Amino acid sequence: MYSLIDTRNRHFMNACQNIISRLDPEKPLNMSEVARLAAESPAPCYYCTFEYALRMLRVLRHGKMRLRRDRRLEMWTEINEKVSRLMESTGYTLQVALAHVLASASASRFFISPATAYRLANSLIEKS
Repeated sequence: MYSLIDTRNRHFMNACQNIISRLDPEKPLNMSEVARLAAESPAPCYYCTFEYALRMLRVLRHGKMRLRRDRRLEMWTEINEKVSRLMESTGYTLQVALAHVLASASASRFFISPATAYRLANSLIEKS
C-alpha cells in the first residue's frame, strides 16, 4: 500500500512541477494555488489495490458506503461509473471490468485532501 502512496505522491509532485514551469516567473509563487491546481489535474491512475477497490465497490453498490460527500466517495463513484459502463458495453463481470479500469483508466483528479496537496507541494520548495 505504501508504494501506491509513494507513486501517487511522486505523480502529484510532477504535476506541481509542470504547473510551476508554466507560471510567470515575474509573479510570486503561490504554493496554495499550485497545490490546488495540481490536485484538480488528471492523475495517471487510481492509487488503490484491486482487492480494496472491489470491496469498496461492493459496499457502494449495496448502499452501505458511510463516507460523507467528499473526495473519497467521489473517487469510488467515478470508478464505479467507469466499471458499470464497461460492464454494459462488453458484458464483463465486475471483477474483470474493475481490473481493466484500474489497469488502464486515468483518474479525473488526484482525490487528495487540500492539506495533503499543500504539504506535498511545499515539500518541493523545501527540497530546492
